[in-house]
Amino acid sequence: MVIEIYQYWALSGFVFLFIELLTLRTLPLVLAGASLFASVIAFKLPDEIFVQVFGFLFFVPIIYFAVKPYIKNKFKNKKTKGADNELK
Repeated sequence: MVIEIYQYWALSGFVFLFIELLTLRTLPLVLAGASLFASVIAFKLPDEIFVQVFGFLFFVPIIYFAVKPYIKNKFKNKKTKGADNELK
């Protein structure tokens, strides 16, 4: 069983997503999304590693600026910490 290059990109995306779930930071979420987009590119162009890396680097700022308002709004609405915030 040989693992293809797009499977490496998808696996790295899921690893970054798992890290994001553990740490609740923005950067692993951005890297997970960019890795999943790079896996789609790698599926279409498996021999073009430079295109895959460029696609990954191209999608990092796009996903970051797309997610940034949501993350900023999410943390701005939390005024109290603990279980009281979850009950409201």
